[in-house]
Amino acid sequence: MLNQAQLAKFDIFSNVAQDKLTVITQACELLEFAENDVIFSEEDTAENLYGVLDGEVELSIMFKDHVLKAVPLKDIKYEEENLSRLEIFEKPIVVDTISSGEIFGWSSSVSPGLRTATARCSKASKVFAISGAKLKAMFADNPTMGYAIMGKMSEIIAKRLKNRTDKLVEAWGQAFGVDKV
Repeated sequence: MLNQAQLAKFDIFSNVAQDKLTVITQACELLEFAENDVIFSEEDTAENLYGVLDGEVELSIMFKDHVLKAVPLKDIKYEEENLSRLEIFEKPIVVDTISSGEIFGWSSSVSPGLRTATARCSKASKVFAISGAKLKAMFADNPTMGYAIMGKMSEIIAKRLKNRTDKLVEAWGQAFGVDKV
């Protein structure tokens, strides 16, 4: 069972009154995952907000590249066949690593409620989960608490957006052979 002291270690809850923290703690579920377990995938419906109590979770996005490949002449059976085909290559790009005391899965608390990345455990992990719907209901009941939590969450989202942008620029630079200036 998750206790209030564990939840209080998360920066996102640092401005929450003790009595409200107790209510949040009671709504949380403890989950354990093995190394390489996928907690959720990009584009899934976002239902829960998660926090890492112990372990490590990588957030990744799928980089897709369309490559035009020549078909070997020996594989062409008819004159009319194309001499090339379009192939799609996919490669996951880790855009952030979440460790103890950090949250992930914030999209459960905002619209449109779809995951923006895949969360995979890079180490065996113990996490808490809280329903985004329950959290939003708590915000409606206590707007001051909701404002405090969403303020912290916006800082996290901004940091993650910067990390993602940096990783994408790096990946595009590698894909197009552009060196850093």
